Amino acid sequence: MAAERQNHEVKISTMEENKENSIDGSLGLEILQIIKDSQQQHGLRHGDYQRYRGYCSRRLRRLRKTLGFKMGNRHKFTGKKVTVEMLSDNRHLLLVLMEAERAWSYAMQLKQEANTEPRKRFHLLARLRKAAKHGEKLEKLCESPRVDAKTKLEAQAYTAYLTGMVQFELQEWKSAMEAFNKCKSVLSFILIYLLLCICCTLQTPLLVVLYECVYFLARL
Repeated sequence: MAAERQNHEVKISTMEENKENSIDGSLGLEILQIIKDSQQQHGLRHGDYQRYRGYCSRRLRRLRKTLGFKMGNRHKFTGKKVTVEMLSDNRHLLLVLMEAERAWSYAMQLKQEANTEPRKRFHLLARLRKAAKHGEKLEKLCESPRVDAKTKLEAQAYTAYLTGMVQFELQEWKSAMEAFNKCKSVLSFILIYLLLCICCTLQTPLLVVLYECVYFLARL
């Protein structure tokens, strides 16, 4: 059963990763859609943050193996960071995104447990800060000219959300509200961007059919 589930995860992950390769050669990653799909399919539909964290860990292992991104061996851990110079594949961005999601899901799991074990709150804040740090790293990587505009915006919105969550847990209400408002504003920009893309896509065929309508009306 576990093997079947893992094979299914590999298949879905591969489909998602291949889907993100942009036609124009730029790097693109559907950050918000990937988060939504992953969370809904791997535990969060039922509030199971531990299951989702396990999924993030497995996906990270697969990504590191595929990218040849070794973190040492069983005897010694060697930290290796994704840099702007490495960006040749959108899976480098996905790797950082999954690191953020794993830390966030662990924080949310600890938040549930902190209701009965208050001592876990300190660990919760540490995991949440780590998630926000990974989010900032993702946003920084997306500043590269190789990354498309929509991915840049989604990374900004994601980072603002994680920053807001940290401030919320610290009960820094003003800072939290500022971060969440920034997230809301960037999401509005993404909507406008998508509408403009749709308009540009439809403009040429629309002009063609309008011209034909004018042509046939003139013949009546």
